[in-house]
Amino acid sequence: MRPKTWPRFIYHKSLEPNIWTETGKMNKLVSNSLQLIAWNYIRFMQRVGLPIPDDCIRDIFVHGSTTNYYYDENSDIDICIVADLSPMREKLAGIDLRTIIKSMLGAWLRKYRIRVCGRGIDIEVVEVSTPMYGPDMYKVGSAYSIARDEWIRRAERLTGEQFRAIRAEAKRQYREIYHMYRQICRENMQPDFIDTFLQRLMADRKASYAAHPEQPVTAETMAFRMARRRGIQRTLGERATKMRSRSFNVEKP
Repeated sequence: MRPKTWPRFIYHKSLEPNIWTETGKMNKLVSNSLQLIAWNYIRFMQRVGLPIPDDCIRDIFVHGSTTNYYYDENSDIDICIVADLSPMREKLAGIDLRTIIKSMLGAWLRKYRIRVCGRGIDIEVVEVSTPMYGPDMYKVGSAYSIARDEWIRRAERLTGEQFRAIRAEAKRQYREIYHMYRQICRENMQPDFIDTFLQRLMADRKASYAAHPEQPVTAETMAFRMARRRGIQRTLGERATKMRSRSFNVEKP
């Protein structure tokens, strides 16, 4: 079934004006706020006993759609803390550090509910010795060091021809996603199937990022964002949760 309306994939002519100046530098108030947020989270990790001294912090940068031209109203500000985690790894040998750090971040964000320029904040800590996509390329696409107040990789804007070609393929992929979404709802498919479908969408997006680390605007990422703007991922996630809740019954003894 062809969607009656197409959710827009926004691609701006300039960077987010509340965050960036006309010269391409980050707004000082925003930069100072993000550094304060990052260091407060580092202090939180230190207070709970994680061995991550200040001299192990190598860089703090922002990345994602708010450093590029495809930001929208759902875009968070993504902060990445690059750190030498070897002291933590030695002290907590055999423990999944990523899980610990993520759990602490969840507790910290629930406590403070931080927003900057009306946008939510996400933070990740990465190991300095294991960059994801090559030397100094810990994340996909553009990145700006707020510690050094300079671009690590500045976003390259697509040409009109490139964008139209990507958009055409993204529409085709979105049509397939929408068709499956309608089929799931119509046939009342089970939560496990919904989980598998949502995981595949995320896997396709991540694979596209890995294949195109310097240019995150691809047909796969656009189709994912179009589906998100339509509310497909959220609706299916809520649907699976409700179905599981209904199937959980405690029999009276």
